[in-house]
Amino acid sequence: MVTRGPATPPATTNEPFHGTGAPNHQSDAKPAGQDLRETQPDAAVTGEGMPGWRRTFIALIIAQTMSMVAFGMALPFLPLYVQTLGVSDEGDAIRWSGVMSTTGMLVMAAVAPFWGVMADRRGRKPMVARACFGGGLIVGAMALARTPLELFGLRTLQGGFSGTVAATRTLLTSVVPASQLGFTLGIMQTAVFVGNSFGPLLGGFISDAAGYKVSFLATGALLAISGVIVMVFVRENFTPPVAADANARHGWRDAIAMIERTPGLSAVIVTLFLVSAAQNAMGPVLPLFVKTLVADAHAQIASMAGLVLGITAVTSALAAGFGGRIGDRYGHGRMMAVCAIIGGILYMPQALVTSPYELLAWRGLLGLFTGGLMPGTMAIVALRTPSAHRGWVFGLTTTATALGNAAGPMAGAAAATTLGLRATFVVTGLILTIAGVWAAWSTGRTVRAATPTP
Repeated sequence: MVTRGPATPPATTNEPFHGTGAPNHQSDAKPAGQDLRETQPDAAVTGEGMPGWRRTFIALIIAQTMSMVAFGMALPFLPLYVQTLGVSDEGDAIRWSGVMSTTGMLVMAAVAPFWGVMADRRGRKPMVARACFGGGLIVGAMALARTPLELFGLRTLQGGFSGTVAATRTLLTSVVPASQLGFTLGIMQTAVFVGNSFGPLLGGFISDAAGYKVSFLATGALLAISGVIVMVFVRENFTPPVAADANARHGWRDAIAMIERTPGLSAVIVTLFLVSAAQNAMGPVLPLFVKTLVADAHAQIASMAGLVLGITAVTSALAAGFGGRIGDRYGHGRMMAVCAIIGGILYMPQALVTSPYELLAWRGLLGLFTGGLMPGTMAIVALRTPSAHRGWVFGLTTTATALGNAAGPMAGAAAATTLGLRATFVVTGLILTIAGVWAAWSTGRTVRAATPTP
């Protein structure tokens, strides 16, 4: 157990996009252009971490990878699955899948702060188990859907009970030492991308060989196994909050107050929303776009769509492994700005491809830059947030991400149905570029604010 001294006052700047280190007091002023570092208010992350944290970390990485493989086996193929439920028109299939994705994410956005409060009051491990078992049961039940409306209801319900990434991230930041936070969050993001890589590939093969319903059943089983791993191998030394903290209010007014008094959190939330919207805008469109590129009507379209979806996750996984380290050294805001702007530019040529293999190449290149977008922001949130409220604050960031996940498919579906499938790539690129410009502007404000006046 590490004895904590008085809490270090937070830095005077309110911008989020930088590494870890000392507060920006007058004596520590940095020259213009040098990146700033996050502080750690109220010793948000225990210096040495929880005893045995490595075992918990490994178990969480395995469970998270399996969970993402599971979701990737089924959910990306909703546009194609809808067509087997009596929706023959391509435009109707796009609209159905867009509405399903959007509604599910809106529900997740609404309930995420509640689950965050429960994590702070009851422990983080039960929330990870809830997400695994709840998501597995509901996604598995999607195999029994007979109409698009039934599928819509289950997809909406899933948004309220799943959310393995946010739950795992909150637990992870409560057990690892501060010195390993950026690295472990980067590895966890790699696990997410690895799961997203193999999930669509495996789901595409299963769907072509046995049908989409089997993919949904397999997803439910794999999520249940992930939940068992969490229950058996994860350790959490959770101390319930004192009565005053446990009974504290957590309404939306309190959320706004928390955002205002947590340095840089508002900028993180805006960036998360824009990045999530861009990364999910292609969800309802990409499988159908791949279908238009395949000349052979008898080709295994689901397998090719899974390959296109998976290649971005593969290259993102390679990039995310280095993201935490690069952000710690050069500044998370700078890294995010560069990755988002270049990623936005790389979306544009995808509108001009004429074969699935051209699309495959561009998507692989894109992943090398989009993989660096998330790990740094999550490290910033963890280091800026008191430990007792981290579940709630991560719930707020999950709300921002879920709202972006909801807006993205809707924007993509609207662009596809009004301007054509290819226009969706341009819209997505613009959204991601705006996110990069916002991150660059926020970083510049921080550096200028920290520059001493002559």
